[in-house]
Amino acid sequence: MERIGHSIFTFLVMMASMSSFIELRAEEGPSMDVISEERWAEVDESVEKGLNWLASQQQPDGSFPTLPNGQPGVSGLCVLAFLAHGHTPDSEPYGEVVEKAVTYIAERQKPNGLIALIAPTGDEITRNVSRTVGETVTYNHGIAGVALGEAYSLTGGTSADEIKEVLEKGIKATLTMQNWQKARPVDQGGWRYLDLLDRDGEAVDSNLSNTVWQMLFLRSAKNAGFDVPQESIDDAVVFIKNCYHPDYGTFVLMPSHYDHRTRGMSGAGVVSLALAGMHESEEARTAGDWILENGFEKYNVVEPFGQTGFLDDRYHYGVFFCTQATYQLGGHYWENFFPRIVDVVLKNQRPEGSWEAERHSNDYKFGNTHTTAMMLLALGAPNQLLPVLQR
Repeated sequence: MERIGHSIFTFLVMMASMSSFIELRAEEGPSMDVISEERWAEVDESVEKGLNWLASQQQPDGSFPTLPNGQPGVSGLCVLAFLAHGHTPDSEPYGEVVEKAVTYIAERQKPNGLIALIAPTGDEITRNVSRTVGETVTYNHGIAGVALGEAYSLTGGTSADEIKEVLEKGIKATLTMQNWQKARPVDQGGWRYLDLLDRDGEAVDSNLSNTVWQMLFLRSAKNAGFDVPQESIDDAVVFIKNCYHPDYGTFVLMPSHYDHRTRGMSGAGVVSLALAGMHESEEARTAGDWILENGFEKYNVVEPFGQTGFLDDRYHYGVFFCTQATYQLGGHYWENFFPRIVDVVLKNQRPEGSWEAERHSNDYKFGNTHTTAMMLLALGAPNQLLPVLQR
């Protein structure tokens, strides 16, 4: 799709997705001139190779390969990758791919509203589950919810009708989990794993990594016309701000006494505040400065970086969130970030169109459909075709 086509489609989507959840900014958006026309052509070629590879990996049931406890979250990321480049269930050549994946995701919902392949199956959500189950349910639910919400917004056909009830039940599940009693007052308003977690004798019920996906889900649903209580958003913003650490000038995984900075959480904090209309907050700007200081030039390397050691960083996860974050911030953040990301992402794409699996020990198991979707989403940030991530 040519850039002019992207611009027209973006305008139509933007007009359709206005809501009271967040006011669209009147300022001029980030420039497309940060890279040359020749470089954009290379980006387009890379994207087409990546989407073609993803399509070739789709399974007969509509899913994309990963471990069972990564479903349907990974399939949701793949759906978002196609949508971010203008491919809806109604379009060619990938419409059938997207349609099958959306159906697969919607059919994974449990009676209690959770959208996850492996999750409690009763009418009520229980937290009495193992860590193996509990640590992935909320991610799957949030990412799947975003994918369905965006597909619903961009599709006027049968698939939209089929997933309406799924989204309504999914929103209810997200709100239920947010309103669980938290052991620490500082965790109020956020989300974390489904199972009860105890760290060093202290219960920790919310973190930024889970919260950003639930925020994205609620924003997507709000854009699509579903009822999302403003109180829920306000409470989440309080938690997100609690994750900002003034001593470090960026966001950490959770409000705590220990240092847990990663590039992914810095980007997630900026994106979370942008979802609530806080693009120009001091927290967002200083986190943007921190992102620029801690780049991604060493591809998929898990090692300490920045001023101190951060051993829990996910490379592709960080690229995705920091690209979205710098686009939201605009100005010199975008101008100094995106060209460098394009260089490293295009250079490290495999000949068949994929990118490596995450080298982080916890995420490697989810495979490279997961990381390939993340890289395609990063390259698609300037398209502004996903209502939930529009600036």
